[in-house]
Order: sequence, then structure tokens, then C-alpha cells
Amino acid sequence: MQSVVLPGPNEVQLQDVQPPPCGPDDVLIEVSRAGLCGTDLHISRGEYAAAWPLVPGHEFAGRLVEVGDQVHHLEPGQRVTADPNLSCGHCAHCRRLEPNQCLNWQGVGITRPGAFAERVVVPAAAVYPLPDELTDAHGAFIEPLACAVHGINRLRVDAGDAASVFGAGPMGLLLVQLLRRRGVASLIAVEKQPDRLAMAESFGATPVVADGTEHETLRRLAPSGFHVIIEATGVPAVVEAAFAHLRPYGRYLQFGVTPKGQTVRLDPHALFRHDWTILGSFAVCRTFEQSLALLASGAVEVESLISHTLPLGDFERGLASFGEGQTLKVQFSLE
Repeated sequence: MQSVVLPGPNEVQLQDVQPPPCGPDDVLIEVSRAGLCGTDLHISRGEYAAAWPLVPGHEFAGRLVEVGDQVHHLEPGQRVTADPNLSCGHCAHCRRLEPNQCLNWQGVGITRPGAFAERVVVPAAAVYPLPDELTDAHGAFIEPLACAVHGINRLRVDAGDAASVFGAGPMGLLLVQLLRRRGVASLIAVEKQPDRLAMAESFGATPVVADGTEHETLRRLAPSGFHVIIEATGVPAVVEAAFAHLRPYGRYLQFGVTPKGQTVRLDPHALFRHDWTILGSFAVCRTFEQSLALLASGAVEVESLISHTLPLGDFERGLASFGEGQTLKVQFSLE
């Protein structure tokens, strides 16, 4: 079968590989859509822990073609997606309902073969059937939405809050929509690309261009600062600068993925003096059901966030364009 293979950092190959075997508790999925994520970009650059060589891809939807002997709740032919974050169920974190911090964590497309391939094997326990009202393109968006939902769940958002999202890429635009659903009174999106800001504005955010003068604009728009700030760029300089706009008792969420080993400066006296809350958000944490409901109800819109749909053979071109910020969500069609 045709698969994207990363032999190591900064290497991309298209290979014909053997289809993966389906174990007794597994399912085999024929992939129809697979989305490109910022994590895939970090993996390809060697900035994120992965198992080499790797078939990447963790945002996907497809159709079941085989189910294991011990799988009785799923049938071949069903349209499905799957949570790529695989937890053991018995370590200390799993027993405290913190599966995304599992001590034996595995990730489809990160530590085991992923979905930038014609077929992928996942444990049946990770599979979610897709309702008829959701397309395969929707199905491949459930994982990134589930990440955004986990971040919002971690971050207390009160009705009437003033909020800001730094970065209006695909994830930032999901976060903008979720914040609006939480009833924030004002919402500002900070981004350097005008077309992304226009999309953020269409979702109810006030656009601010990140052009070197944005800090003066933010102080004018929110002179007391923001109750809620979400950093969704993963750029250390942006992380550092965002704290200048966090008001006392403010809550800050680090959502963007920075390369490992980066550091930022933060005045600990300001943290102490202003009663700040600083949170992180990793992957998903039992948020697939919420995301399915949000998409099926139309509460969150994702179709406009898909800027490119490409054949798998164009993976390297799609990855390069995505890395240069020329796209929003890139999905690969294997139909």
C-alpha cells in the first residue's frame, strides 16, 4: 500500500509498504481523509519525540475493512474516526482519568504507524463511528477539535470575560469559535496574516494585525488587559510578550506547540502579585464525544478551515506549503 514514510528528521519518502496486520482487539481502517497538523511539522523537523522510521498522520477518517476476533461492537463497512492517543488504562495517570499523561502513552502517527497511508490499524477501543451528517472531511477534523476542546475545558472561561487568542491558524480559529460559545464579551485575535484575521472576524473576533505595533493596539482595546489569553502560535517570543496583556486574576493557556528546550522570560513577582493562573494543554483528554457533538450540531464550523485537499502523492508539497504558513488545514484524500 502507498504510505508516507519519514525515515528521520527532514526526510520524506513515498513508499509501497505491507498493509499492517489487524490484531484480535484491533480494527483495520481504509483511510479516506487525513489531515496535516502542526505536530506533524514538528515531527518532520525533529522537534517532537517520534519513533523513526515513521508513517505519520493522526487526524483521519475512513471505513472499517476488518475487525479483530474480539471486537463485537463494530462492523466492516462502518465509517469511523479514531482517537490517536492510546493509553494503557492501568498506570497512575490513567487511574486518575488523566489518559493523555499515561506513563505508557502511544500515539498513532507518532510512536506507531499512522494514517498518511492507504490503511491504518488502531485499537477498537479508540474508534468512534461517524454519524451520517458528518463527512469524512469532518471526521478528520474531530481530533484537532478535541484538542481545542480539552484546552478550553482546562481553562475556566466565564461569561462576560475579555479574551484574546494569539495566532489564527486552524487551531486558533477553532479556539475562537469555542470561546464565543462560552459567552466571552469581547474577543480579539492577533495574527500577522490578513486572510486569517478575516476568518477570525467572521467567527466573531476583533482582528489585530501582528505587525510590531499590536501591543499598543491591544492596550487601547483592552486597557485593563484580558481575563483569558490563549497562545496558539508556539513561537517563544509571542509566548513571552502575551503576558504583558494578562490582567490580575487572568488565566493563560499555552496551547501552541513550541520546539522542545525553548525558554521564555517571566517575572515571577508578576505571577505572584497578579494572582495569575498558567495552564498547559496536551493533546486530547476524553474529548472526542464532545467534538463529535459540536460538529454534528453545527456549533463549530470547520469546512472553511480546509484550504487545500491534495492526493497523498503531493504530501511533500503540502507539508512545505503548510510549514511556510501558506495554507490553513491541509487534508489528503485517499479515495
